[in-house]
Amino acid sequence: MSSECLVNVISRDIAKPFVIEHHYTQAFGKATLICGMWRDTKLVGVITFGQPSGRLVASSLGETEHTCFEFLRMVVLDNEPTSRTYFMGRAIKILRQKFPRVRKLVTYADQTEGHDGTVYKAGSWEYHGKTAKKYHYIKNGIRVNKRIPWDAAKKKGMTEGEYTKMFGYEKVMEEPKLRFIKVIRGR
Repeated sequence: MSSECLVNVISRDIAKPFVIEHHYTQAFGKATLICGMWRDTKLVGVITFGQPSGRLVASSLGETEHTCFEFLRMVVLDNEPTSRTYFMGRAIKILRQKFPRVRKLVTYADQTEGHDGTVYKAGSWEYHGKTAKKYHYIKNGIRVNKRIPWDAAKKKGMTEGEYTKMFGYEKVMEEPKLRFIKVIRGR
């Protein structure tokens, strides 16, 4: 018989290694609120929320940086029987308590990775169109966010193209991401 899961706020120190090991981007990023899902004493999932990645995202939704957060990461172990929608619901409940000014959430389903937003649709998120196509890099078989070589190139006084060519990065175009919105509090 399986035990029930506990969802609570956790530290970056606990969450980051889990996300890096289990999320396809192998990146943690900035997070304002981090929730963990535990089965007994084992961490089985992490959800992170924070400021929207794009500087104009909140305003495009009629919100501000204080009233709109991005649902940044959701990582749940493949063999975990607890539904992702249950985990999302519990994490959003915590977000509502800790950040009472937040009214809307935005998130993205990465079609390049085969994600179609099923979990967001199941959680009553509203489809809100597609993003522009973007890209990432592959180096030694590992996916690398485009900002990593861009930042390194800037430090060396090089262009991103010069840097990626010199250090063996392969540019990979991505499919547009699917954007979803969830209103968590009225005006």
